Parts: sequence; C-alpha cells; structure tokens
Amino acid sequence: MKPLFELIIFDWDGTLSDSVGLITDLMIKSFLMHDVAPPSRREVADILGIKLSEAFDILLKEKNQNASESILNSYINLYNKNSNKVKLFDGVELGIKELHRLGHKIAIATGGGRNYLDSSLAQTSIKDYISVTKTSDDCFSKPHPQMCNEIMEELIVEPERSIVIGDSILDLQMAKNAGIASLAVTYGAHKHDSLSVYGPLDCIEHSNMVFDWIRRHG
Repeated sequence: MKPLFELIIFDWDGTLSDSVGLITDLMIKSFLMHDVAPPSRREVADILGIKLSEAFDILLKEKNQNASESILNSYINLYNKNSNKVKLFDGVELGIKELHRLGHKIAIATGGGRNYLDSSLAQTSIKDYISVTKTSDDCFSKPHPQMCNEIMEELIVEPERSIVIGDSILDLQMAKNAGIASLAVTYGAHKHDSLSVYGPLDCIEHSNMVFDWIRRHG
C-alpha cells in the first residue's frame, strides 16, 4: 500500500538543518562589520527562504543600499569559514532513512544556493536518500511555487499526494501556491502563531515528532 503522501518536500534550514541560529548570527555580524545597523533576529527569520541577494536587499530597505553587495560578500565569507558546522536536528538522520525505506519520495526545496546546499548535504549521511533538490539558483525564490511544481513533475507525483514541511511562513505560502498540503515545524524560524494562519495540517514542536506524525498520518 502506497503512503498517503508519496512525496515529502522538506525545507532545509530550520527544518532538517539546525542552522537558523548560525545564519542569523552571521548576517547580523556582516552588517556590523560595515557599520550598518543590523536587522533584528525576527527580521532575519522573515527573509529565510528568499534568495540571498534578494534577502539582503530587503534587510537593507531604508538603510544604506550602497553597502548591499559589500555586506552580502562579508556574509558569504563568514559563512564559508563556518561551513563545516552543519548539524541535523535530532531524529532527522534516522527519520529520513526510515521514510525512504517506507517508500516515500523525499525532496528538498531551499532558499539557499546550489553550492551551499550541495556542500551541506555532503557533510551528512542523508544525501543518497534525497531524490530531488531545488535551490534559489534553480528556481524563483519562495513563496513562488516553481520549486514544488518542478519536483512534482520530475518525480511524477500529483499535488494531492505531496506535502511541504517547513519552519517558515514562506514554506507554507509556497505549498499553498502550489496547491499542496503543508506541515509546519515551530522549532526553526517562525513560531506557531505566525505559521498556523497558513492552514498547515498540523504544527510540530520537535524534530523527532515530524517523523512520528508522518508515520501516523502520511
């Protein structure tokens, strides 16, 4: 018997990878390096999932736009120095492998770039269990549905048998725009109150519980 959700599309940062804190810290530091008032942690959370260059333009709105490229380059340099710090949330490694064993098709849709995602996945043991990955270098940024649409097309799975799992309102908006279900996780960028308004099937508080939810419902 095939699972209800044949295709599971995971976000990366804040959903599978415990990286939101590191990314936020480095973004704030990159602003301070150029003597530009940094964004709040909430402002950074709100742009996670958007292509990096677009994200910095948003964060610099009404500030020093002339510094955008310099700050972006500083952030990239800072991140590259910390790129060996990829850490999966508790339960993700075993959970992904179990989903694969049960017959689910697994994909990743991230606002990060191609090199970033590939290098991050290469540091983990789940790379070979992921069927398709899409990044902001391949598609329009979230919440545009292109990532979901291309994943479903490549894996030949209908929208009603697909689900997006993510920690950001952009993930849930992307799912809604693609006409597919979503599951929110509240241990990443955004909390329950922000996520629930986009109609996810449920809001999950801990990474281990994501895979338990799929076993029971998906």
